[in-house]
Amino acid sequence: MKRFIAAATAIVVVGLLPARAATGCPPPRCMTVTVPVTPGLIVPDNRVNVILPDGYDPTQTYPVLYLLHGGGGSYHEWTDNTDIVSFSSAYRIIIAMPDSGGTPSAGWYADWIDGSRQWESFHIKDVIPYIESTFHGNGNRAIAGLSMGGYGTMYYAAKYPSLFKAAASFSGAVDIRLADPVTGLAFVLIHNYEGTPSDKVWGNPITDDANWRAHNPTDLVNNLRGLKLFIACGNGFPGGTHEDPSNPGAYFIEGGAYQMNLSFVRALNGAHIPHTDRFYGPGQHTWPYWQDDLHWVLPQIMQTLA
Repeated sequence: MKRFIAAATAIVVVGLLPARAATGCPPPRCMTVTVPVTPGLIVPDNRVNVILPDGYDPTQTYPVLYLLHGGGGSYHEWTDNTDIVSFSSAYRIIIAMPDSGGTPSAGWYADWIDGSRQWESFHIKDVIPYIESTFHGNGNRAIAGLSMGGYGTMYYAAKYPSLFKAAASFSGAVDIRLADPVTGLAFVLIHNYEGTPSDKVWGNPITDDANWRAHNPTDLVNNLRGLKLFIACGNGFPGGTHEDPSNPGAYFIEGGAYQMNLSFVRALNGAHIPHTDRFYGPGQHTWPYWQDDLHWVLPQIMQTLA
């Protein structure tokens, strides 16, 4: 029963995100670029927000952080909802924020099994080479993201471990098979309302179980060995540092994320893979916590990429 309840709370991890603020992407450090798409790949939006280091010099090279958005968001979610532009000015790093679709067609950082989206191929084959050739990346990369983006972070890191030196998940959906198959079936049922993955993404969670396993960070933890891993999540209870009683659903969602993160950490511990955690107790699935997560992790990512 406890695993069923955990799965029931986890099914809406990425769906309900707070309304965007309007902090924007001010030039000259922040800009929106359009990345050319390889012929044959299908992605609805190929825009990427890019933040350059303060005093950017195109004759120099820089590490790159790929920062991923959640299920209800887009390429401009991080710049709209946090102080990332001003906060990152202290660090010599390029930050790239690609799109991956939003509710109800959230892309889940996947090449969809039905062939209608190729987000994974676009990000790996198009976005990374374009960003690093255009803005002079030095080959030292990290990846991070919130909620659905936390899922994408750990999936990409596990699928392509040679590409990244560090990976950080904030309230991420890092075990899509929690209480399998309950979570997968619930994902499909509430897809139109919450942007959770439908059968188009990885297939049916029962008949295509092998494909779900192949895309589940918790099943892929052995591939994360040697990477610097950071995991942050609240437990979904009231009493946190950024209380918003007007958004009670955000407690429920964060509670589901917490169960997924506990499962992910158990798998990492079972594989004897080191990780650095920020389980901060009471908290909601809301932007102030993810901004705190970013403040916590970026200095550590810089040390890893140095």
